[in-house]
Amino acid sequence: MDVLQIAGVHGIRQGSSATTPRLSSKWQKTVDLAVGASKHAGAVGSVELTVPSYQEVYPKTATRYMRLGPDQIDDAPVDEDEESFILEALAAYAPTAPAEENDSPLAGHPLGEARFTPRILRRAHAVDQVAGKGVTGRLLWLVREAHDYLRHEETAAAVRAKIRGALIETGARMVIAHSLGSVVFYDMLSRGEVPTGHDEETGVTTFVTCGSPLSWLCVRKGVHAPGAPLSVPANVEWTNLHSPNDVVNKGAGLSHLAAGVTDVVAHNGGVAKAHDVHRYLAKEAVVDLALKTRKLGTDARTGIRSEP
Repeated sequence: MDVLQIAGVHGIRQGSSATTPRLSSKWQKTVDLAVGASKHAGAVGSVELTVPSYQEVYPKTATRYMRLGPDQIDDAPVDEDEESFILEALAAYAPTAPAEENDSPLAGHPLGEARFTPRILRRAHAVDQVAGKGVTGRLLWLVREAHDYLRHEETAAAVRAKIRGALIETGARMVIAHSLGSVVFYDMLSRGEVPTGHDEETGVTTFVTCGSPLSWLCVRKGVHAPGAPLSVPANVEWTNLHSPNDVVNKGAGLSHLAAGVTDVVAHNGGVAKAHDVHRYLAKEAVVDLALKTRKLGTDARTGIRSEP
């Protein structure tokens, strides 16, 4: 039985040590444990995960101060465009009018060393009041790095090139994309940068999103034309895992925004761990999709369609 090749697309907060070998090894261990514990272990067979790191091509934004140190960042203040993007993202969690927010420019808990504007700090305070203390601290990492991807095409192109290179090298037919990674890979599919198809021996047939921020309007506007539902090519099966306590997906799926997506609830525990990629990777749904991808690959090689 051939090795089933799976490509992973990681999210943010990986740190400077997040190399391709290290990320791949960590994801591999989690999926191996899930497969081994499944009744489908024999049918799934050997799985190999490759998670290409795009850390080296990503800008060293101010949000990285807390994990990489002051000598590793370009400590530029938030500009008007980024402020607008952050406010729009946070408004989905606390859509209060500015007059209802605390007027103090230092409202809310400290947000590290990043140079946020008074409007952002006020909105952050409102989010924590509505969604729970500490929620903004988790969100701002992702919001700012999503902005960097969506607003800086040179960076985005470099990120996509890293992932496409791994797809070509491995021939992966299944892609698991976590957090910001789901935005990146959706963008690649929309641009036609990904080989796809059930009837070819190479090409992605299975797309799995985990803890996706594609529900955010400011993110969707960056990768999708307004006025139509999110969608992927017809020959790609899209499954979206979402956790009830994951603040990034706001505890909800994508089926109300996307055509053809299958939402699967992933019970990942409390808020602190709900967005963790390994909680998602350990789910039985991932093993089931690996098995389905395996069968599709066999069908493509033999020309015989497996029983569903």
